[in-house]
Amino acid sequence: MARVQQAAVIPYRIRKERLEVALVTTSGGKNWIVPKGSIDEGEAPRDAAIREAEEEAGLLGVVPSKPLGRYVHDTGNGPCRVEVYMMRVTDVLDHWLEERLRRRRWMRVPEATACVRGELRPFVRAVRKRIERDS
Repeated sequence: MARVQQAAVIPYRIRKERLEVALVTTSGGKNWIVPKGSIDEGEAPRDAAIREAEEEAGLLGVVPSKPLGRYVHDTGNGPCRVEVYMMRVTDVLDHWLEERLRRRRWMRVPEATACVRGELRPFVRAVRKRIERDS
C-alpha cells in the first residue's frame, strides 16, 4: 500500500446561503485542481494541507483534525497516498506565494466537480454532504 506522501485541501465558504469551493489552476494554468502538495519531513498531513492552501490559493481557515478521506494516485514514480481535508475559509489573501503561477476561482459544487479530475470528484461532493449533515 502506498504511504501518505501528499496532502490536499478543499477550501469552502458559504456566501448568501450558497456553498462554494475554491479551485486553483495547475502551475501550467491548464487544469483546475485543489491545493495539494508533498508533506515535509516531520510535518503532519493536516499541517501540510493548511500550508498548501495558503501557498497555492492564498486561503486561510479552519481545518478539522480528521481528513475527509484518502485516495491513491500514480505520480509516475509509483503510487502516492493523498490525505484530503476540508477547510472552512476565514481569510482570503490578496497576495500569496504562488499567485503568479496559479489562478484561484470560487465555484459552486456542481461546477467544481465537473472541473476536477475523477479521483477528486467524490471529495468535492463530500464537502456538501458534510456541511449539510453538520448543519
